[in-house]
Amino acid sequence: MKTKAFLLLFLVVFGFFAYSKYVQHERAIKEAELNETINLVQTDLETFRLEYNATHKAYLNQKVDDKDVESAIGRVLELREMLLKLNVSDDEIMDIDVCLNETYSYQRRGELYAALTEGRSCAILAADYLGSTLALANRTEFLRYVRGQFRSVEALGNETAEKWKQTLRRGINFTDYLVTGFVVEDNIIKAEISLNQSRDFLKKLDGIPNPTTSQEIENVSILGGWVTGYLEFARSFLMDSRVLIGHVTPGTFRPEELGDNVRALADNLSRVDVPCEFEEVMSRMACSWKEYHKKRGLMGAKNGYYSAATYHLLYAIAINEHLDEFEALNSTFATLKTPKEKVRMVLRLRHDALDSINDCSRDPLTSLYIQDARGWYFKHGDAVLEMMVRVRTDDPTTQPIYNYEMAKIIAKKMCPYVSRLYQTSKR
Repeated sequence: MKTKAFLLLFLVVFGFFAYSKYVQHERAIKEAELNETINLVQTDLETFRLEYNATHKAYLNQKVDDKDVESAIGRVLELREMLLKLNVSDDEIMDIDVCLNETYSYQRRGELYAALTEGRSCAILAADYLGSTLALANRTEFLRYVRGQFRSVEALGNETAEKWKQTLRRGINFTDYLVTGFVVEDNIIKAEISLNQSRDFLKKLDGIPNPTTSQEIENVSILGGWVTGYLEFARSFLMDSRVLIGHVTPGTFRPEELGDNVRALADNLSRVDVPCEFEEVMSRMACSWKEYHKKRGLMGAKNGYYSAATYHLLYAIAINEHLDEFEALNSTFATLKTPKEKVRMVLRLRHDALDSINDCSRDPLTSLYIQDARGWYFKHGDAVLEMMVRVRTDDPTTQPIYNYEMAKIIAKKMCPYVSRLYQTSKR
């Protein structure tokens, strides 16, 4: 009996010991695999870097002066003063002051275009706080302010569009039209969209005339902020356009020369446009951005804003042409068994994107056209991988696949087209 008990105890102890050894062995294998996977990512990030430097920002800096920046800051200070009279919280005033300090920092460094746009963002933040507070405190005063802003911004939009048409009729430098002119025209389009969004939010706000519940009060505050915030978006876009129009370089180029190109792009997109009915997340995200650029591109084409139309239509076409590719990438990624296999797939895509961007010309126009490819998508993909290294995880998501694929397709579509535009201008 004792022998059996001893044998049973031996088997239990041996089994536990064997199991412990097995667990240690498996843990060691997983740790080795993790180290190898993390090393693959870290080595790639350190060895293969983005070499493409943006040049369009420096180009746009030449189109802004200190007076323009001070005017943008003045608008922020005006809104800040209104907020102080409404006794808003110290935190909200501090948010605006932090934003203003960033504006001043850009200005001191001579990055005047960045200072201008940062100043506008401070005004939008202040306007959001203003509407949020005023809609609850005094609806009558809120509506008076909003109606006045609608009239003011609509008049500013008409004046800006007419001023731009007059500038173009006199002739403009080719590169300046496609770089500075893009921002001017894109801002005019975005201002129209922002105005419509503000009107929509005002209609929703009108549906809550006398808020009583906590949820209604919160909704009024949010909608009030959105009404004035989007109004300030529209004003900011138009004011930036006015600034840039005042600094464009005259020349002999006439934008109508791009008319046939733009109409061809619009026709191309309309013929091959794929409806956004995807279930997979990557394809849904890509498709929503296609719709974003399609809307702006068609608005530009309709209104004769050929620089903005060219950019947005090309962007929409680039995404539309590769929607099936997003689906295929997602399916392939799902079949891979190990983290190392997934990482290798991500890194192959990273190299494709890197090569596509670095092969592009360094001129301001090309830099503008691939600003999202290099400045958002590629860097965002790298940020996800850097986070993997930092937190030591070997489970890559599909996020960097989406980002690198977007960076690749934008660069491959935009860069050759820009080269052809330049050749056309020299004929």
